[in-house]
Amino acid sequence: MAAGYLLKEAEYEDRPLSDDEMWSAFAYLFSSKSVNDTSYKFGFLKSILDNLYNTDSKLVLTFDQLFAKFAEIYWNLVLKHHIRQKKPGKLNRRSELENALLYGKAKYDILEDIPFESLSEDMRIDICHKVKMKCKENVVGALYADLGGLFYSFSKKGEWIRINPRMYEFVCKHKVAIEKLNYYEWAKFLERVNEDSAVDHLLSKIDESTLRTRSSLAYYRDILFQEFENKCFYCGKPVTKHSVEVDHFIPWSFIKDDQIWNFVLACPECNNKKRDKLAQVDFLTKISERNEIMIERDQSNKESARRIKMIYTWAQKNGYNEIWTPKKMSV
Repeated sequence: MAAGYLLKEAEYEDRPLSDDEMWSAFAYLFSSKSVNDTSYKFGFLKSILDNLYNTDSKLVLTFDQLFAKFAEIYWNLVLKHHIRQKKPGKLNRRSELENALLYGKAKYDILEDIPFESLSEDMRIDICHKVKMKCKENVVGALYADLGGLFYSFSKKGEWIRINPRMYEFVCKHKVAIEKLNYYEWAKFLERVNEDSAVDHLLSKIDESTLRTRSSLAYYRDILFQEFENKCFYCGKPVTKHSVEVDHFIPWSFIKDDQIWNFVLACPECNNKKRDKLAQVDFLTKISERNEIMIERDQSNKESARRIKMIYTWAQKNGYNEIWTPKKMSV
């Protein structure tokens, strides 16, 4: 078989897999046997992890979805923290990724501290497209090969990956552990290719760069209040539009995304007490029924909306074991 990065397309191995075999695939990726000239594989894996719940019914993710997250992740690392993503060598060369981001910064005269999500939509689309075209040729096939052809199929021409259902369930169950291993190896790689002054608090910088700045949820609050709820989802207390808050039913720290299928309206007391916990399992039926109504009106994200019971279970398997119950159950 050709070297992974040279592959134009490939299929995942469609056969039974044991947990040990799947862990072994990730162990190889995070070992010294996995050759990395740039940090792309770590960033691309993180992009997949952050998009796990955005797949369609066939577990397909598009390159546009993946490289939008990829570009966002690297924006702070490269432009704010000035962390190199490959060893510069004698000619002080930068990676294609760094060049693509610097191109966008110069083209639109963007200040270094401007968050990626604060850029205009046209700017983000242009920069993400540039990053995708520069980075897709090598990283998609390279990560495929390093994971033994078990994780996903892909087509560079079609610009998609399709996750192996067996691996999808495994990764969802162990998402937090895989993410931490990825962070650790990513930091080790960056320490090798950067000057000491650039790598202070490196894990914190990676974590900060991979987390989107929390945006205002007022838009979602207005939609939910108008169409579904005028009382707290949890305790049933009547609320007004100005006395209600938007809660991530599955904690944001696990989902790391803002999607309306995961939002409910809560009174300030319930929202403050629930925080980073899972709500009592009884509420799963309630939000599932609410989501079915949403799907009838809007087909976008319908697969994720219908997966919420599985996502709840996966969150529990990833350590979200503290269950919160409001003082008064809503009827």
